[in-house]
Amino acid sequence: MINCARREDCCGCGACASGCPHGAIRMVADGMGFRYPVVDAALCTDCGLCEKLCAFRQRAGGSGEVQAEAIRFPELLDGSQSGGLSCALMRKAVGEGYIVYGAALDDDLVVRHRRVEKEADVEPLRLSKYVQSDMDGIPAAVLKDLKAGKKVLFTGTPCQCAGVGRLCAPYREQLLLADIVCHGVPAPAVWKGYLEHEAGIEGEKPSGALFRDPSLGWHAHRERLIFPHRPSKVQDHYTFLFYRHLMLRPSCSVCPYASVHRPSDVTMADCWGVEKALPGFADDNKGCSLLMVSTPRGHAFTRDFPVSCERKPVDLVKVLQRNMVRPTRASRYAKSFENAYLRKGFAYVYRHYGPSSLNYKLEQWVWSVKKRFRK
Repeated sequence: MINCARREDCCGCGACASGCPHGAIRMVADGMGFRYPVVDAALCTDCGLCEKLCAFRQRAGGSGEVQAEAIRFPELLDGSQSGGLSCALMRKAVGEGYIVYGAALDDDLVVRHRRVEKEADVEPLRLSKYVQSDMDGIPAAVLKDLKAGKKVLFTGTPCQCAGVGRLCAPYREQLLLADIVCHGVPAPAVWKGYLEHEAGIEGEKPSGALFRDPSLGWHAHRERLIFPHRPSKVQDHYTFLFYRHLMLRPSCSVCPYASVHRPSDVTMADCWGVEKALPGFADDNKGCSLLMVSTPRGHAFTRDFPVSCERKPVDLVKVLQRNMVRPTRASRYAKSFENAYLRKGFAYVYRHYGPSSLNYKLEQWVWSVKKRFRK
């Protein structure tokens, strides 16, 4: 029987719940919106399958040789946050008869994974969503498609890909996994609280959101909220808290996938550092993707794309990101932030943990002192 005595032991992929033959496991959200398995002891037969399906606890990653390319798709750049790789990958998949699964915002701006079969439906799956997506029923749906003989492209965080891969291991030849280099997944409840806070200020609910607005340039990290009858707002209130590591899922701090050895066939990321690694290749601030391929199937699938692209091999060492080496360390204030959010909401935590807060100024002062001593 699966038992998450420590929150750090569960990434929330839902493979255990989807794979339980007795329907004994439900994924239940905590106060921060992170889902954890809850076992109905009356239905559980203690068969142990849920524990075998937990890729996260078994630290199941990849081990193959990784090849890296800087890649960008000129006709997709204007609507992409990096180089357009995820969109090109999904378009290719649906064009070749794959079912595609990816994260999208629903009408209430909740981030959920969804299933698409047509190229026209790929659009909502584009762009980053800095919230842990709701995977309710998704691993089971992927498995159902595979059992029906269909090919599937599943895109998500590496822990989500690892969970789906473990659940669907007997059908792995039909399943293409594409993960992202993940900074850590923020709390769905904080995102919801932020939207409610902004709705209170504007007098209406946001009807859309961009977590990184492509129109601001590749290096801009600010969110845009879109309102039905009022001008959109560009700010970094939510983004600021995210990058302070105050609201990440506890398992992110012990993530076994923060490595160049991935659990997927393909890995996607921003190609930060491309200006120095490949001078002149992508210096227009419109973005560049990093494509990492770990399996023969991944190589075969990414050999060509239905849209024109510019691509060059790149030395992975020169574009190595922190989360390809080690997990994101949670802020020392993460627990107090959570307690404060649960008691007092978004406005309070932004005042007390945002850019004007005393603890942030203290954190910056400590960082500057350490920097001087390192010189």
